[in-house]
Amino acid sequence: MRKETVELLKILSVALGTILIILILTALFNRHLEPEKQKIQPTISPSRELRGVWMSRFDYTQNLGTTQKEIIQQYIDKSFKSVKEANCNTIFFQVRGNGDAFYKSSYEPWSHLLTGTLGKDPGWDPLEFAVITANKYNLELHAWINTFPCWRGTQDPIKTTPLQPYSAHPDWLVCDSNGVAMPKSDHYVSFSPGNPDARRHIRNVVMEICSKYDIDGIHFDYIRYPEGSTTKGYSHDAVSVDRFNSRRSNPLKLDWADWQREQVTTFIAEAYNAITSVDPSIKVSAAVLGNYNMPGWNGYNKVYQDAARWAEIGKIDMIVPMTYSSRKNGRFQSMIKLWKSLQNIDRPITPGLGVWTLPFSEILEEIDDVRNTGLSGVVLFAMSSLDSARWDSLKNERFQYPAIPPALPWKFREDVPVPENCSLSFMNEKLVFNWQTKALKNRGNFIRNYIIYSSQSDSVDTTDGSSIFAIIPGNTEQYIIEKDTFTDKQHFFISALDAANNESRISKFSTEVETMESEK
Repeated sequence: MRKETVELLKILSVALGTILIILILTALFNRHLEPEKQKIQPTISPSRELRGVWMSRFDYTQNLGTTQKEIIQQYIDKSFKSVKEANCNTIFFQVRGNGDAFYKSSYEPWSHLLTGTLGKDPGWDPLEFAVITANKYNLELHAWINTFPCWRGTQDPIKTTPLQPYSAHPDWLVCDSNGVAMPKSDHYVSFSPGNPDARRHIRNVVMEICSKYDIDGIHFDYIRYPEGSTTKGYSHDAVSVDRFNSRRSNPLKLDWADWQREQVTTFIAEAYNAITSVDPSIKVSAAVLGNYNMPGWNGYNKVYQDAARWAEIGKIDMIVPMTYSSRKNGRFQSMIKLWKSLQNIDRPITPGLGVWTLPFSEILEEIDDVRNTGLSGVVLFAMSSLDSARWDSLKNERFQYPAIPPALPWKFREDVPVPENCSLSFMNEKLVFNWQTKALKNRGNFIRNYIIYSSQSDSVDTTDGSSIFAIIPGNTEQYIIEKDTFTDKQHFFISALDAANNESRISKFSTEVETMESEK
């Protein structure tokens, strides 16, 4: 019996050891599958990073439950102020939804969201107000348009002046494989990217915005074929079919999918060329599907959107993949790593984060993922999903210091002039910074901002966000602060940014502070 007991104990010992090994391996495997359980070290706030927020047309109209100008303007001002105070730097402000306008347009009617009636003048211009307010807080303002959607609703639009484009051009609509136009629904009805007249109309809409408003950028959304394109055959409209079969319009004899991708690419190229010919300083960006070409719902195969190609041919300044997935199953990380790995993209990639759908703690971790992957920033969707607690969390936990949007060196081929004659002086218990800068020479280029850096030594690390002391609008060459906001051991430096956020070399302010007599 004693021998049998010993043998039994040996068997039990081996079994328990095996079970323990299995449990350890299972835990390690699950940890691999569930990356959200891995502790992420919060990242340091860098000095170069796009920190954007989408403000949709619903944010400042329907979600407020009012069409009153004063309430809407107060909301826009308060929101922009929150963006600034959270050390963000860019707003994507929606001005076109579906063949309607949130500005004075010669091509499309006023949106019904502003008055309750399509085409009715609200008596004020939301885009103009947004531009003024963005300048007030020294934020970049990019006009956001839904590109190919031309209507939304189960009923036809009412008669307006100008005529709503869905009513004016039914022959431009996307059609299925039988040539039947896309039906009206609660979602968007779209114009066909393969129709040159439709593309020209949208380009005219964009060019009017660029010509009339002092915007920093144009931001294209829905720049693709609609949902259901591969299953319903969108778009076999007559014009697209004829052009596809034409040697002139399809000289390379592309297959149907490649030809449709080329139509979207042609639009972005035509728009980019037109925009930059009028104002080279305007930045062109696009919100694209977060999944470029991985299995499942993706931009490349399902809606013929090839954003990597746009970057390869130099017809986009920034790509914003809408990566609204959770990081809990690793999908978010897979998408941003794919964007990082794509060849021939020398443009900033700034993933969009789904603030409206994910726990905010996860949004903070996704910001870390983006930084650790080496991408250029983030854009948050959307403004109405950011309350005061979330703004505080962003500022205190991830955006502790200001940041400069990514540089776009291809926009202007000139060196940014270095600030000169940099001096410090005391006046009325205040520290006064003075400098001078030569004008830029390229058409459309100008000094957008000055960056004042501070350091406790005679040199400064300009990549560290904590080194940024202040970001000053480029229309001044003086900055004044209270005496108690700095220490005697601080050293100050300054650089200039051009319209494309390209930075000059830094200059150091004199350490000898001149004391000026008080003004009488």
